[in-house]
Amino acid sequence: SSGSCFGCHATLVTFSEELKTEFGGAFVENSPLSWVARNASKPDRPQGESWVLHSQADWSLQHMEDPPEAVAGSMLDALSEALGHALPEILDVSSHRWALARSEEPMEVGFLFRAETGLAVCGDWLHGDRVEGAFLSGLELAEALMESLSDQ
Repeated sequence: SSGSCFGCHATLVTFSEELKTEFGGAFVENSPLSWVARNASKPDRPQGESWVLHSQADWSLQHMEDPPEAVAGSMLDALSEALGHALPEILDVSSHRWALARSEEPMEVGFLFRAETGLAVCGDWLHGDRVEGAFLSGLELAEALMESLSDQ
């Protein structure tokens, strides 16, 4: 593993009305976008039509220094193109550059733990590189720590 990371732009947009689509989240191919998700489809989120848009790694690299307004505009254009129709009125939009968003080659070890030193590390980069990986990494480390304590 080279240990290198790549970036992503994350844009949050709120529309005046519901997007005409049958899905709450989707991976996007052949686009500046890699992932889009309706915020209200996630637990404990405020109502309203807001979406999170993540960009592809290659596109992000080419646009890493672009101003947030330009990035947001490009990502909204890509969303409209991916959906095949114009977007509703935009009430609010913000874009954030996430320079070290993902590991190029995430490790698949789950967690790192050395009982003899008490040193433990968990994170998404150790378990598949997504939020689910972060959760699973932490869960597996907690189980290993509990097992280590019960062995003493």
